[in-house]
Amino acid sequence: PGLVDGFPSKLVGELLWCGADNISTDGIYHGRHMYEDMSDDEMAEVAMENYDPEFRIIARRCERPILASGSNFGTGSSREQAAQCLKHLGVASLLASSYSATYTRNALNNGLPLFESPALTSFLQKRFGSGTEASIGTPTVRTGYTAHMDLAAWEVRLLGEEGEEVGAFPLVPLGPAAQELLACGGLEPWIRSELAR
Repeated sequence: PGLVDGFPSKLVGELLWCGADNISTDGIYHGRHMYEDMSDDEMAEVAMENYDPEFRIIARRCERPILASGSNFGTGSSREQAAQCLKHLGVASLLASSYSATYTRNALNNGLPLFESPALTSFLQKRFGSGTEASIGTPTVRTGYTAHMDLAAWEVRLLGEEGEEVGAFPLVPLGPAAQELLACGGLEPWIRSELAR
């Protein structure tokens, strides 16, 4: 499908790998914070802490981090803070093999881009493992790759530290409704723009 007005044709960022399958919303945003009144910065401080307490430190070292993960990312509860905290941390986009349906909706509603690429996930699992092996040392891997997402072609290319091409992988295209939400920055801005018509 074509791209809607305002939807980016390209996204570029440093690729982080959290390779476990079924990373739950509790791993992304711990339940103990659910009923705390937290600022955006405070939410960013606790992003992924129940999966990897070092995640936010690693992510902050990256320029426009893109978080890649395994299958069924965001499974579990419907807490939208699990999308908000990553956006507030500065995560530019998510790439995974698949997402829970509820997490997909929450990410889109909050303007957090997310894309599916099973081929990319398979490559990263072969290269870096699931992120839980003792040899890796941390559940979050700073891959050294830059992800160049061509959203007009629905493809992501990985470039190595010397600029060499590591591989190109297809992205599952997003439909027009999802693109519109992301182009507007989420559901609330989209509603405001519709009401202003």
